[in-house]
Amino acid sequence: MLEPVTRRVPMLLYHYTNQTGFLGITESATLWATKIQYLNDNKEFFLALSIADEILKERLRTEIARDVVIRLIRFREALPRMNDVNVCVCSLSENGDLLSQWRGYAAGLGGYSIGFDYEGLRRSLARQEYVLMKCLYQPAEHEAALNAMIDEVLSQFAGQPEPDHAHIEQPSAASRLFQEKLYCVAAVLKDSSFSEEAEWRAISRRSLSPVELAFRPGRSTLVPFHKLPFDQPQDRCIREIIVGHTPNSDLALAATHTLMQKMGLEVTLRASGIPFRNW
Repeated sequence: MLEPVTRRVPMLLYHYTNQTGFLGITESATLWATKIQYLNDNKEFFLALSIADEILKERLRTEIARDVVIRLIRFREALPRMNDVNVCVCSLSENGDLLSQWRGYAAGLGGYSIGFDYEGLRRSLARQEYVLMKCLYQPAEHEAALNAMIDEVLSQFAGQPEPDHAHIEQPSAASRLFQEKLYCVAAVLKDSSFSEEAEWRAISRRSLSPVELAFRPGRSTLVPFHKLPFDQPQDRCIREIIVGHTPNSDLALAATHTLMQKMGLEVTLRASGIPFRNW
């Protein structure tokens, strides 16, 4: 399975938000990770499950080892159960000053881009069973990542008997591991049209229990999310803040600088370099 440390790692990862979100994040040292089915691009998560199903069907056509065949069948049976898993993700980007991100996440005006130190954030997330992974945008990458994940699970159980359906009521150990790893891979597969975003995602390594979720109002429904504290004093996660488009750039910078002084945060502070437009 693709691991983030095997790819080029940026120094900073940026999280775009509006003024309300910025105050909440900086004052509470907490990010919000949204249940993946409630993201704007949630269709890609379900597309990943469809691709995984096709890969498993193709493997079943050629596989002859009994235990592997049973495992592959059980992997396919697990896919429908993943439609409502409580996997939560938080989006970040390698690019801290991108017009499409300002429009999408900061309401186009007066937003913020918060630059997190990669290593500091990774350490904080790991303590809460989250992983940072870079999104993949090309179909060939999607298939390669899913195949590698399936191979990894099968290799961990190579030589071990797989209980057949007559002797097991719950998912097998191999099936559970397959689901856990598929959560992460499926969460980072995105359409190539979004490659400009250079997105990374913080992903929960397991399906969260309902009591671990909080809820916020959305445009048409309540949105489940998970509160994700980061350790600012220990890991020095926040390193840079970019103030988004506003006709009052000097005032916005001054207010943000005062807020950072009040909170005792030593960060690089600058305005967006993209010309202001009132969209």
